[in-house]
Amino acid sequence: MTHTPFWRLGLGAALLAGATAALAVQDCEFNGKSINTNNGAETAGKSGMVRCKDRDSGLMEREYELRNGDSVGLSRYFRNGKLAKEFTITANGPHEGLEREWAANGQLVLEFTNVKGNARGLRRSWYEDGSPKAVEWVADTEREGASVQFTSGKQLASLRCGPKPLLAPHVNDAALCGFGGSASTVSTYSSSGKLRGTQTLLAGVVQKQAVLMDNGKPQEEMERQGSNLFERFYAEDGSKRREKLWTEAEKPAALLRDSEYHASGTLVRERLYALVEAGGRKRSRLASEATYYLNGQPKSKDIYTQEGNAELRDSQRFSDKGTLRAQGRYALDGRYGERTVGVHQFFFDNGKPELEEHYDNKGTLKRQREWDVSGKLLSDDELFEDGSRKAFAR
Repeated sequence: MTHTPFWRLGLGAALLAGATAALAVQDCEFNGKSINTNNGAETAGKSGMVRCKDRDSGLMEREYELRNGDSVGLSRYFRNGKLAKEFTITANGPHEGLEREWAANGQLVLEFTNVKGNARGLRRSWYEDGSPKAVEWVADTEREGASVQFTSGKQLASLRCGPKPLLAPHVNDAALCGFGGSASTVSTYSSSGKLRGTQTLLAGVVQKQAVLMDNGKPQEEMERQGSNLFERFYAEDGSKRREKLWTEAEKPAALLRDSEYHASGTLVRERLYALVEAGGRKRSRLASEATYYLNGQPKSKDIYTQEGNAELRDSQRFSDKGTLRAQGRYALDGRYGERTVGVHQFFFDNGKPELEEHYDNKGTLKRQREWDVSGKLLSDDELFEDGSRKAFAR
């Protein structure tokens, strides 16, 4: 997973400031003498610091290091004469080593280390009053890193634990993340100071989590039970509207069940998944899907099976009294298409057959039988491709 930490926002702002400064007329000097930095002949072979000031105000705007005529090494940008950004440039372009930024009041607001142009290791940021804003350990992957963010009111805003404690001594993530042998429960807050969520962690792994809405009711919940992981989603009134069950016995985790609920709490749809081998690993395949009326009676049920290369859906439909009204088979073509195949049956409310249709493997209707509500056969016809029909020959 590609990790894009929010220090890049500060970098973008600094580059914009640099671009704005570049529009102003600057006077630059090297070893106390005026130098035209746009003339390669004047910088060729030189090593040392170039300092550039705004011609109108006389305030420092930029200073950078020359090494044998090339802009390599320490580079600084200034805002209103005060140091705003400092970093080091390598011979082939990327930033390398310590990089820092300051607010207009002189407060250090960002500090991290570049490795080949990318932040790695400890990255810290502060609000302009000096209180901590974020502490992060940036690794090659997000899973190997860790981060803590704070609100301006010094409350915990977010927490992401690593595989081990990584943020000491700046943050005691060993305690926050439950690395001491017992679980830790932490709360996170919005910028206004409102409680936004809770997490229970053990050895850096979230065991239980709740994300709250503005009204204080849960919006999402997550809970681990052994190798099972439950996700629950809620409406604004606090009613559960969806629940997912995953197994983490597989890597990555595989979906086992997806349930949807009405505002009344009644289950209205449930999908069950089977684990199948694909590409050297197991993945979830939809095995069945059922829907329900609000009175609790089944509304529909679909079973998905595989026969050779063919994927099939066996479907049943019910009345709100629970009686079977229709059933039949479909062959699935790709992701969205399907063909009606086999025998399809339709029933009256009293359970007696109403209609029966026979399809070939191409989805063409070949035979049709019809009854009245008493069970008397009304017709039994063979159908032809031009739309004509005749009584089925026995």
